[in-house]
Amino acid sequence: TPGAALDWWRIEAVEDGHLLRLRAETKLPGTVRLEMRAEPVDATSSRYVQRVTFRPDGLGGRAYWFAQLPAHDFVFAVMARTVAGVTSSRARASRAAG
Repeated sequence: TPGAALDWWRIEAVEDGHLLRLRAETKLPGTVRLEMRAEPVDATSSRYVQRVTFRPDGLGGRAYWFAQLPAHDFVFAVMARTVAGVTSSRARASRAAG
């Protein structure tokens, strides 16, 4: 539900089965948003798309983001692989169950 808290994130938008957009509620020198989408590829498959945006508050915000970039790259790559793996496993199990 938009407006609900999810860990340190606030849900901004939900489209059932297609989109989840979150805004970080931690103290940062800027605003972080995480968007996760499922895009159809064909009748039986879809693609997971993850986008992170950061709107820095001034030069300090830019410096913070670039200093943290290697860690962010790692964390968000692991998150994308985990989401893709879980959804692929569930899709296979669903097809096997018939």
